Amino acid sequence: MAFAGASLVADGMLCASTKSAVDSGADSGYHLLIVEGYSRTKETTPNGEWIESRPFIVGGRRWTIDYSANGDNSEDEEFISVFLVLDDDINHSVKVQYVFSFIDQPELRVSKHIRQSEPVFFYERHDVHGHHGQFRFMKRESHFADLLLSKEGADITFEVAGEKFAAHRCVLAARSSIFKAQLFGAMNESSFVKITDMKADVFGSLLTYIYTDALPEFVDMEAYDGHEIIYAPRLLQFLEAAERYDLQRLKSICEEKLASFIRAETVADMFAVAERRRCFGLKEACLEFIKADPSLHATFAAGGLGQITGTRSPSLLKRLLSKFGLLKL
Repeated sequence: MAFAGASLVADGMLCASTKSAVDSGADSGYHLLIVEGYSRTKETTPNGEWIESRPFIVGGRRWTIDYSANGDNSEDEEFISVFLVLDDDINHSVKVQYVFSFIDQPELRVSKHIRQSEPVFFYERHDVHGHHGQFRFMKRESHFADLLLSKEGADITFEVAGEKFAAHRCVLAARSSIFKAQLFGAMNESSFVKITDMKADVFGSLLTYIYTDALPEFVDMEAYDGHEIIYAPRLLQFLEAAERYDLQRLKSICEEKLASFIRAETVADMFAVAERRRCFGLKEACLEFIKADPSLHATFAAGGLGQITGTRSPSLLKRLLSKFGLLKL
C-alpha cells in the first residue's frame, strides 16, 4: 500500500507545513493523521466541530480525513469521530473500501483500534454520499478497549464459527446479566465456550460494544440507495445478539435504526425478528409500514406474512393485523 502523506494537528489545528496535497500514485494508499497533544485538541475543539486533514490523492481522486475530538453531536460527545471525505468533483460514483486504524504509540506501529468498512460509494463532497466514516470510532477514554485488544488477563475463550475470541469474565458479567449467569453460575469453571448459532463478526462486534460502547459501522450507516438491503440483515443479527445477552441499550439502538431501514423487501424479516425477540417498537413500525402500503395488505392479511416469517404465533399476528385494520376477525 502506497504512502499518501501525513497531516500534523497541533494546538487544535492543522499545521501550515502539512497543508499541501500528496499523490500516492497508486490505487490503494494510506494517510497518517498525527494528533500532537490530544488533551489540548480535546479542550480546544468543541463537540460538533471538525479538523480537516491535508488533502491526499489515492486512485486518482483527492481525499481528506475529517476528525472530531469530541464527536459530531451531543449523542456522540464521548467519542472520537472520523470520516473519509471525497474532496473532488466527479461525474460518477467511486467505489471504495477504507480502514481507520488508531495507533497510540507510533514508535511501536501497533494498531490498537481498527474499523474496516464495507465497500461504499462516494459522490462529490457536498453530496450526502460524499463522506463515509465513524461517528463513534472510539471512546475518548477507552482502557477496556486496550484490554480486549491486548488480551492481557483474559480468562475465558469463545469459539464462534471457527474463530476464537479471548475475553474477561468480570467485564462481560458487569455489562450483561446473561453472561454473569453463564460465566459465574454454580460449578461453572470452564474457560472455553463454543457458540454455534452466531456469526463470528457479529460476536466480535458485540464484544467491542461491551468493552467500549462503540457501535459497528452497519449500525451507524444511514438508510439510502439500497443500504437498507445490505445492512438490515446484519443489524437484525446484531439485534438478536443484543437481546440474547440482555444488552437493552444496544437493543434499543438497533430497533431504532432498523425502523428507518424498513422497506417492502425487509419488512417480513424484521417483523419475524421483532416478534421473536420481543421488540415491540420495531413490530409496531413494521405494521405501520404495511398499513401504509396497499400492495402489502392483501398478501399479509391473507397469511402471507405468516408464511414468509414462519411466525410461531399466528393468532398473535392476526390480532395485530386486526388492530391496524388489515384483517377482520
